[in-house]
Amino acid sequence: MSLANGVTGNGEFKLPQCWKDNPVMQVQFAMFRSRHLSTEDYDAKMKFWKELIANYLRFCGRPVFSLRDLQLQFMRGEQLPACLDTVISEMQQRKLIRSRAEFEYDPANSWSGWLVNSLVKRPLSWSWLKIKHSVVAEDLEAASTAEWIHLDVLNSTCDLIMKKVLPENSGKLLHFDAFRSVCKSQQIRIQSDKDLCVCLISLNVRQIVGLEFKTEKGLRQIHLVKIPKKHGEDLNISQEDHAVHNLQNTQAQLLKQLENLEEDIRVNDDKARQYLKENKRQMAKTYLRKRHLLEKNHERRSIALHNIESLLSSVDEAQNSGVVLDAYKIGSNTLKKVLSDSGLKYDNVDEVLADVRDTLDQHREVQDVMSSSVAEGVSQDEDQLEKELRELCGETANPASPSPISLINNNDRPEVVITDEEVIAMLQSLEVEDGTMSQSSVKSMQIGL
Repeated sequence: MSLANGVTGNGEFKLPQCWKDNPVMQVQFAMFRSRHLSTEDYDAKMKFWKELIANYLRFCGRPVFSLRDLQLQFMRGEQLPACLDTVISEMQQRKLIRSRAEFEYDPANSWSGWLVNSLVKRPLSWSWLKIKHSVVAEDLEAASTAEWIHLDVLNSTCDLIMKKVLPENSGKLLHFDAFRSVCKSQQIRIQSDKDLCVCLISLNVRQIVGLEFKTEKGLRQIHLVKIPKKHGEDLNISQEDHAVHNLQNTQAQLLKQLENLEEDIRVNDDKARQYLKENKRQMAKTYLRKRHLLEKNHERRSIALHNIESLLSSVDEAQNSGVVLDAYKIGSNTLKKVLSDSGLKYDNVDEVLADVRDTLDQHREVQDVMSSSVAEGVSQDEDQLEKELRELCGETANPASPSPISLINNNDRPEVVITDEEVIAMLQSLEVEDGTMSQSSVKSMQIGL
């Protein structure tokens, strides 16, 4: 049997389509028969009610409920569902719900720990059947008004708060009423303050928000909600947090007062103009004097607001400077640890560099020795080759020692000797342009030669 999950056109919870089918709903509203008689019908009916209850509570944003609330909500005409006590007992056994009193007493306790605590430390049975068959009439009334927490609905509501409220208000300290207003502005449906309280307690157990409680009229209530800037930040509300919160409240109050004063000044101006048009100058002067007083009051509050905003800005700057200083400290300690682990100290580095210099000096000496030996061997080879060449040419005289350049240059050619007559004949055979050397110049050169 399918259940409709949604809203109607007027924003109300939409009941399943079978809700108007009287024969079907007569069966659904009747008490459960023993499961061994018809397992399939028993399980189908149980599934119907568990899904209907979960959808209704999730739609209303209502993790906290009681048997009486469900009976009144699902009443058809004058008929109340007689099977919901068995449904609640089944949901408790399946760990889908938890007693509100138990949750608020120990919200961080797991289900396994809760069962041990219930069965060992406090051996009072939480079985709904025992409560239902109690001989004391008051127990039946207490059982119908006992409040339970639907854990799936609680988790889904907390997820909505984490998604829509916390990111936009990180680093703030909010009053409970202010937090409720923020949830409402984000269109998060939460039925009542007790539903919001259990959501905040759950978020506090998860280390997501910090809480401060106060006691009024014998009731312990949530007073302040701290939303950290980042995960892992200290959630305890300190005196500094209270001081900043008071400054922010004062700032908001001054802004509201300035808005009211500006409205009063505008009203007095309008009345002064109206009386001036009616030629009632004394009344107009009266409202002008009142406007002057309001303007002075507005100026004083503006100065006070400026001072408050300066203080808040200084606090924020100091916090940011503290974050930067902490980053410096972390970086310095990290660098020290890296240097210590890697052995990078002044003495070690200086010793290593000295060893490097010595090694390089030894390398250069080795290279010098090897190059000089090679050069000497090359010189001896060149001398031997020159000697053999002279023997081949038939030279007997020992020439002068060759220069270092001749040792390297193997392409030296024999010297060519040209006589004077050959030079003159070569010059005469050259063709020269007019205006160059004349025959007389040539003869003079011959005479000189």
